[in-house]
Amino acid sequence: MAEDKEQAIIIKKYKKKGEEGHGGSWKVAYADFVTAMMAFFLLMWLLNMTSPQKKIALSEYFQNYSIFEKGGGSAVGGQQDVPGKGQLDVGRGKSASSPEIAATQLAEKLKNQIDQTLKEYKDRVIVMDDKGNVRIEIIDTEGQSFYPLGGTELNAGGKLIIQELSQVLKDLNKKLIIEGHTDSLAYSGNKYTNWELSTQRASAARVELEKNGIKSAQIEIVSGYAETKPFVKENPADPKNRRISIVVDYRGESVSGAQPKQPAGKVGMSTQEPQNSIVSPQPPSPPIPPPKSP
Repeated sequence: MAEDKEQAIIIKKYKKKGEEGHGGSWKVAYADFVTAMMAFFLLMWLLNMTSPQKKIALSEYFQNYSIFEKGGGSAVGGQQDVPGKGQLDVGRGKSASSPEIAATQLAEKLKNQIDQTLKEYKDRVIVMDDKGNVRIEIIDTEGQSFYPLGGTELNAGGKLIIQELSQVLKDLNKKLIIEGHTDSLAYSGNKYTNWELSTQRASAARVELEKNGIKSAQIEIVSGYAETKPFVKENPADPKNRRISIVVDYRGESVSGAQPKQPAGKVGMSTQEPQNSIVSPQPPSPPIPPPKSP
């Protein structure tokens, strides 16, 4: 007698060639696209959150960077690991009391002062490194100037900036260089030029600094450069080229050091600057011909 047996049903599936992994490649491409977009929007956010001072410092860092001169530090002027007094900064090969370290610390102090007391003008007061010195640029912008049209007297905003900066600068034993700059727009007449205007504005800034506690012995040079040293080099007519520069001279002698004698009624000129720079200790009489631009 034949024994009945249940037969199991077996189903076999076969994949056609090319079906394996079907639909997976587009997911990888999409993931790469999303990652790239996230990185792009993160970059845009960081650029929007970065202050103009740090953008300029970042630009200077990549333009002038040298692996033989610098080591470590921050490209945007942030807090750095500074060795204690008397220790050696191995990355830079200089002691903590070196002029470079002192200049970096002063720049941070000035930026903090600007953030705390000059928030309204923080985009128009720029602190940067100038080959070991500290340079403060007080710039005009479109429709906003610290001087009247063609005039040399600082307005209330300019005087406030000088007052707040003086709170930091007057405690230094380093000398100050004051520069006046204009844009490239010329006067309608030929008797009064941007050379006279830039020099008078620089001297007006000097007078305001002295009113706020800066001693005359701390002033090293007062000079006007007209439009010869534009802040925005690609556009000499840009309003930002109209500015006052205050340079803390860490490469020169201290205020207490021996100073060369100067002829009476004159201010010394730096041999590193063009010899046609006009230097004046006191602002001359106001301009006579009407200017085309401030």
